[in-house]
Amino acid sequence: MKSFNFKTRIVCFLLASLWFASCEKDDGPRDGSVTVEVRYPENYGEEYAGSVEVKALNSLNQEESIRTTSAAGIAEFEKLTPGNYTFSTGVSLNESEAEELTGIGDAIQLSALEMNVQVAAGNEVVVTLLLAGSPVGGLVIKEIYYTGSKTASGGNYFSDQFIEIYNNSTGIIYLDSLCIADVYGVSGLINSNNVPTEFQDDQDAVYVNSVWRIPGSGEDHPLAPGESIIIAQDGVDHTAEELNPLSPVDLSGADWETFNERADNRDADAPEVPNLERLYFTGGFDWLITVFGPGIVLFKANDFDKLERIPYPGYEDVLDPRIKIPADFVLDAFEALKDGNSGTFKRIPVALDAGFVYADDTYSSQSFRRKVAKTIQGREVLEDTNNSSEDFNKLDSPTPGSFE
Repeated sequence: MKSFNFKTRIVCFLLASLWFASCEKDDGPRDGSVTVEVRYPENYGEEYAGSVEVKALNSLNQEESIRTTSAAGIAEFEKLTPGNYTFSTGVSLNESEAEELTGIGDAIQLSALEMNVQVAAGNEVVVTLLLAGSPVGGLVIKEIYYTGSKTASGGNYFSDQFIEIYNNSTGIIYLDSLCIADVYGVSGLINSNNVPTEFQDDQDAVYVNSVWRIPGSGEDHPLAPGESIIIAQDGVDHTAEELNPLSPVDLSGADWETFNERADNRDADAPEVPNLERLYFTGGFDWLITVFGPGIVLFKANDFDKLERIPYPGYEDVLDPRIKIPADFVLDAFEALKDGNSGTFKRIPVALDAGFVYADDTYSSQSFRRKVAKTIQGREVLEDTNNSSEDFNKLDSPTPGSFE
C-alpha cells in the first residue's frame, strides 16, 4: 500500500511538472505586432500622412484589421495573429488639399501597398508605405465581364465578354486614340508551375499582351459626362439559340467590338458594330481576356510605335514581345485575380491599382461594376480610389449600359 502511494505521488508530481511547463509555454507571446509608417511622395509639402486609415489583411483567413495613423503618420497593429499580411492605405485629396500639398489644384488619389509581410509570434515589424498616385476623374472602367458563361450542355462560353468605359468627369471627353489592353502575367496558381509576372518589381510601367484603339482624328467620338461605351469581344446577341441561350448578355448594341481579322475567318465580324483598330495582338483567333482574372488598362500614347517591345521572358525566340506602357500614360486600371489568396500575382503597379477583385469561379456569369459614390443632378459619380478592391462590386449577372 505504501509502495502504491509512493508511485502515485511520483506520477502526480510528473503530471504537475508537465502542467506547469505547458503553462509557462502558454505565457509566451502568441501574437506579433507591426508598426506602419505612411509617407507622402518626396515632392509633397508634408512628409507624413496623418489621420489615414491603414488596412492589414491576413492572406490565409482574409481577416482584416484597420488602424488610423497618428499626426506623425504612424499606425500601430498589436496582437496580430502570426501569418502572411498585406498592408494597404489610400488617401483622397480634394482640389484645395492637393494644392496645399503639391501646388497643383487637381484632385488626386494616392495609394500604397506592401505585400508578403511575415508576422511571427513575439516579433515587431516595421513597414513603410510610400504613397503614390495620379489625378482622379476622366475615363474609368465602369463594368467588366470576363468570367464567361455556361451552356445548356455544361460547356464553356467566353465570346460574350465585354468592357464598359464611363466618362466620370464633368466635361466632354473625346475617345479618339484611346487604347485598351490586357496586362501580361498569370492571375494566380492556375497550374502548379505558375509564377508571378517577371515585371512585378517595375512599378513605373505595365506590360501588356494585346492593344486595341478607338480610331478618329481627334474629335470624332465625344463622350458626354455620365455616359459610357461598351466594347464587346463579339458584338452580337449572345443569347441567340445558335450561340448560347444561357448567356446573360445581348451585345448586338455594343459601341465597338474587337474584330481579329484572320485568313481563316475564325473571328466573325459583326457588321452592325464598328471595329476597334488592332494595334498589337498576341492572342489566338479572338481577343479572349483570361477568365481567371484579367488586368486591363486604358491609356493614350502619342506615338504607339515608339513604345518599347520587351522580349517574352524565357521564350524570346518563340513568342512575340510584350508592350511596355509607362504608368504615366495610363488613364485607368482594373485588376482581377484567380482568388483571394493570389495577391502575390498582382501585375499592375500599386499607384495605378492598389487592390484586386476575384470571381467565385470561371464561367460563372459574374461581372464587376464600379460603385456609385454620389449622384449630382442625375449624373452618377463613380468611386475612383485607384483600388479595385474598394471601387468595384461583384454582380451575379452583368448589367451593360445600366446601374440597375
